Formats: sequence, C-alpha cells, structure tokens
Amino acid sequence: MNIVHFTVLLSIVLVQSNLNGYWWTEATINQVDKNPMNPQINYGTKPIQIKQIVLELPEGHKLGRIEMGVLCIPMTDLKSIGGKAKVSENDFTDVVKTVLENADYNIIDDTSVDSQTRVYEDELVLKGIVKELKANLCFPKSGFRSWKISKGEAYVKIHWQMHSNTDDKILFEKITEGSERLTEAIAYGSTKVIRASVAVATQNLIADENFKMVITKLN
Repeated sequence: MNIVHFTVLLSIVLVQSNLNGYWWTEATINQVDKNPMNPQINYGTKPIQIKQIVLELPEGHKLGRIEMGVLCIPMTDLKSIGGKAKVSENDFTDVVKTVLENADYNIIDDTSVDSQTRVYEDELVLKGIVKELKANLCFPKSGFRSWKISKGEAYVKIHWQMHSNTDDKILFEKITEGSERLTEAIAYGSTKVIRASVAVATQNLIADENFKMVITKLN
C-alpha cells in the first residue's frame, strides 16, 4: 500500500469514527433523568427569595471541549463559560426562577424597591452552588467564522440550601443533577443547552417531596 492510499484510508477511518461517536474518549456526557414535578401547587407556597446561583469551580477547570466543522471535530478544551459559551451566574439564576414560577411557586423579587421594607415572617431563601459543570459544544459553521449556530450537550450538579429569612438555619438541603443534549444546531444552541441542563436540575429539586413540605403553607 503506497502512502497516498494509506492517507485516504486513514481519513475515511477517522471520519467514520467521528460519525459513530468514537472520535473522542469523552464524547458523551451521561444523561440525567428528569423527574416529574409534583402536581401543580394549588394551595399556595411560602414566599421564596432566590439568591444568585454561584459557580464554584476550580480555576482553569476543564469543562469539556469545543468542536468545529460539520463533523464536530474536537479542537480545544472548554475551560470557562463566557465567550463561545455565553452563559453566566445571572443566566443560571433566571432559569431557576423561571422553572419555579412556571410551577406556581410564590417567588419574590429581592431587587424590588420595597424589598428593604418588605417583611414576610415565613419567607424562605433558596441558594444554589454549582459544584460541577460539563459541556461539549459544537460549532458546525466555524469555518465561515460563524459562532452563533451551535449544538452540544451539558451536565450540571447543583448543591441547594433552603434557609429561613429570620435566621441562617438550614431547613432543607439537597444535591441534584441535570443534563441536556441538543442534536440539531440552532442559533445560540451552546447557551441554550447549558441553560436547559440547569432547568432539569431545578425540576429535579422541586420534584423532591421534602422540598414541597418545606415550602408549602401547610407547615
């Protein structure tokens, strides 16, 4: 076999391996089940203030990889969010608020003008710390200098704590996980798939029966 034939054969093998998902030993992020939420709350919940979700990840921690081209060939490590992964702590917090509001939880806005004078004796404070985040993001049109169209997969692990507003006593504590996979490249897909993994982790939080017991007005 001459060098030309060997090169062509190697290229075919590499392309086929990538199409089958074996290009990279870390090609797949394990998917997390999304637990069904408790039935819609119809008897009211205690007021809940959601503190900003905090990212607690080591400096230079590898989150995953950035892939380029129509074959999503791994090109470099993804070591931080921002840039091509346009998400922030504010994005994570917005996702958590949206999931709880859509489930009819009584979410109060701590940025409102009357927040300093507002007094709720039964107010709860929900805090979340992102302990782990993984993402593999593909930009199939990167060859055309386009980074908006993208797809990928993401995983997140969040440590939750619920406090009373009157003291710092922990009323509820839990760690949940969430993941999502976007197989079709869309506008801002890299951002949406990471946000979606946070939504799954949040849904897995409010699916917990103990969480429901703490936040309902029945207690």
